[in-house]
Order: sequence, then structure tokens, then C-alpha cells
Amino acid sequence: MSSKLVPVLSDRETISLPADESELPTVPDSPFHRLVGLPRPELAATRELPAAERRLLTKRFVTTFQWAAVRPLLPFRLVVPAGVPPWQPRRCCSFYTWLPPDDVHCADDLEGLDDFDLILRLFDFSAWRPILAQRFSSQLGPPPFDPVSLGLAHLLACWRKWKWSELLTELHSQERGRGYCQRLGFDPDDLPCESTFRMALGGTEEVWICQCADSLALGLMAYGLIPTRSTFPGDSPERGVSLASDSQLVAARSRMRCRYQNARCFRPPQQRRCAAREKGKLGSLPPGSRHHLSRGQRGSRCPCLLPDPDMHRPPTRSVGLAPMG
Repeated sequence: MSSKLVPVLSDRETISLPADESELPTVPDSPFHRLVGLPRPELAATRELPAAERRLLTKRFVTTFQWAAVRPLLPFRLVVPAGVPPWQPRRCCSFYTWLPPDDVHCADDLEGLDDFDLILRLFDFSAWRPILAQRFSSQLGPPPFDPVSLGLAHLLACWRKWKWSELLTELHSQERGRGYCQRLGFDPDDLPCESTFRMALGGTEEVWICQCADSLALGLMAYGLIPTRSTFPGDSPERGVSLASDSQLVAARSRMRCRYQNARCFRPPQQRRCAAREKGKLGSLPPGSRHHLSRGQRGSRCPCLLPDPDMHRPPTRSVGLAPMG
């Protein structure tokens, strides 16, 4: 069994938190900060356009996201959230490091990559090492596997919907496994077994997974890929936005029970049509009928019952990352 010394994180691998805790990290020279969204009237007028066509209406969108413009910016670094203990150098059986996408020379080369392959080339996940290493109780014992290697391997299994046995089969593959091992930092001749993955996942608390999501979201905000305030032209700089890493602003145990939900459910009230009722189902009820719903129905009511979302836009800066549900 071979091991490598995994050193402390460097400034080239992460985005530093500002000294003022009330401020968010930022990458000032990121070109994505210069992108300005459509005004509200134009946004409403183009509501029926597919997202791919609508994005083309944003000034400098195409030139900013061309591969030739994105490649010099790589890797996109992430943030170690506040309160996470720093990584202590130790020897590990694997060592994740971001590798340049030397196999991508133009946009056409991206067609051979799935989403997981692409993010491995775009993002440096080294910032997740101190987060996932919180399960280590001490520096004693035999060399473990790099927490980032195990964490990304788990994401790969989730993405592909593989069992642990299927993941190991792919990692051991002479054709496909070499590429995965190289990007995840594994030694092809010293791979973890199923029990290692199960124990690592079982020893990882939910709050640490949330911190990984926060790390990614804070990194995207630092580059300007996620807004930290309203991007509508003419809006006050103090007008904020609310963000949730799992699409929920509050912790909930809701279960979506309307199989007919679609984009029309979230239009302004006067423009909504309930697809469930059109199919002869219960669907949405008039506001005055809400008291006839049972507790279970109230928790899973059709989104057509929701008020106009623009009525609840936060008037002041409010960037929040809710726990993953």
C-alpha cells in the first residue's frame, strides 16, 4: 500500500473568505460579473422562449461563455465555509488534485463529456477536503483515502445510479477506470473496497454535505455565476435575492404529489391553468376552499395555490443558503 503526503490547501486551490464576516467572497476580475439580465418588461415578453434562446438575448453572453474565454479562467475554485477546521497535512492512499482539461481543445470536444466529466474539468474540489475530513477523529492510524477522492466517487455513483459494486467495477475497468482514477486521485492498483465507501459515507454527517453545497454556491457567487443581489436593470443594489441549495428556503419534509405540475403553475395567478383539474383531478382549489383540505393535502397542495412570487421578492439584501433537505 503506497501513500502520498496531502499538504495544506494553498490560495491557488480555494477562494479566501473576506475578513469582514458580513461580506461575501468575490473574484473581482471574473468576467461573469459584467453580465446584466433582461429588464422585467422584456423578461415577461420573452417568457415563452426556451431558456437556450432566452440566454442569447443577454449582452456578451455568447462571447463570455465561449470555451476560448472560459479555458484561461480554470479551474473555478470553491470556498471553505467559515467554522470548518483547516486540513492538517497527512499521508493518504489517494490524492485528489485538479487536472487541466488538456483533452478539450475546442467546444466540439465537450460533446464527448457528460455533466460529471465536465465539472471535474471546470472545478477544483480541493476546498471540500477539510469539510469531509471532519469525520477523522485523529491523525493516528493507517493512511486513509483522500476525503475528496471518496466524496467525488460517491457523487459519480449517484450520478450514474451505480451500486458500490458497480462503481468498483468501473474504477477497475482497463478502459474507463483509468480516466476516473486519474481525475479522482486514486491509484488504480490501490482502490478502496465497498466497505470503505460505506463506512466513509456512514461517517459523514448531513451538515458536512450541506457545507459542501455551501462551498459550491459561495464559489459560484464569488465568480458572479450566482447573483448576490437583484440583477434586473434599474433595481437598487440593496435589493437582494434568496437562494436555497435544494430549492427550499426552509427545512421541510414536503413530498410533491401533483404529477401534472409544469411551468404554467408558476405564472401570475390570472394566467395560471391547473393541468390537474383539466385532467379531471382535484388540482388547485379556490383560496376560500383551502380550509376543506386535510393536513396532508395542505402540505402538498398544488403550486397553483401559491401567490405571485414577485409579491414576495425580498426588499433588502438577503442571500441565504438553506440546509439540504
